[in-house]
Amino acid sequence: MSRFRVVITDFTEPSHEVEREVFARSGIDIELVGAHASRELGLRAATAGAHALLVQFATIDADLIATLHDCRVISRYGVGVDMVDLDAAGAAGIPVSNVPDFCIDEVSTQTIGFLIDLNRRTIQLDRHVHEKRWGAAPPVTAPRRLNCQTLGVIGLGAIGREVARKAQALGLTVLAHDPFAQPGASSGVELVTLSELLARSDFVTLHCPLNSATRGLIGPAELSSMKPTAYLLNLSRGPVVDQAALVEALGSGRLAGAALDVLEAEPPDPDDPLLALDNVIITPHSSSWSVESSLQLRRDAAQNVIAVLFGAPPRSVVNGPQLRPRSR
Repeated sequence: MSRFRVVITDFTEPSHEVEREVFARSGIDIELVGAHASRELGLRAATAGAHALLVQFATIDADLIATLHDCRVISRYGVGVDMVDLDAAGAAGIPVSNVPDFCIDEVSTQTIGFLIDLNRRTIQLDRHVHEKRWGAAPPVTAPRRLNCQTLGVIGLGAIGREVARKAQALGLTVLAHDPFAQPGASSGVELVTLSELLARSDFVTLHCPLNSATRGLIGPAELSSMKPTAYLLNLSRGPVVDQAALVEALGSGRLAGAALDVLEAEPPDPDDPLLALDNVIITPHSSSWSVESSLQLRRDAAQNVIAVLFGAPPRSVVNGPQLRPRSR
């Protein structure tokens, strides 16, 4: 059996032992290379001769894909695949796989946590007490009961449906917008247009992929159509929201607040005006993180590679419509 070269382009974990164990159990002879590379830092050299790529955040664009003459699969550590040129990979006959279900519980739970924090002003009140004060923290006003309010979910995939289920348990009315969702896709959820969702919701949460249709989906016009008492939550991808427009809406009081796990630029510039606002909660793209999700992600991403090296399709192929037969 031939030896296969599998390159981990970039990573945040301290070791690759989980992946090594998965590959060792497969019985395939694999050379696993941890590159810590990016488009600017040796990515082309690191991926030369690779039979498979495991990708975290590195940009795998058309120019790089054109050099991957031996590559049989690009396996993403995550759900989103916006860092990979799916058309170029498909044209080259390279399937792109992801792990679509590794963080459903984690991201949906953080969404509900954000929602409760925004409603109950938990973080503001905590800061107030740590400043050796007591009572209501101005300009905090009394919150409304959650079971009197409406949540709008944009993107009714697995995470969006789980958010809806958990929100309903808290008594929220749930609306959803997803052009691909069928009526009855999520029990008790009313499917509406985007404009109706924005106008009616007290909380709007984003769970859609980043692509040409969703980039800048929430811009000045959309923010202006929301209630001035409403809150925006983004746990999808930063560029889905026009960040400059969001800063203006938050700063002017046109929007009550926001909670973001993703930003247009990550990490943000230290002088980013978003960081100076008191009515926004920001976490460092960490909503998918847990002991269990991290293990599942690494194991399943590696299993996608193994499947292809054995001549089978990976469990999840995201560029199926673009995928052509390999010419070599």
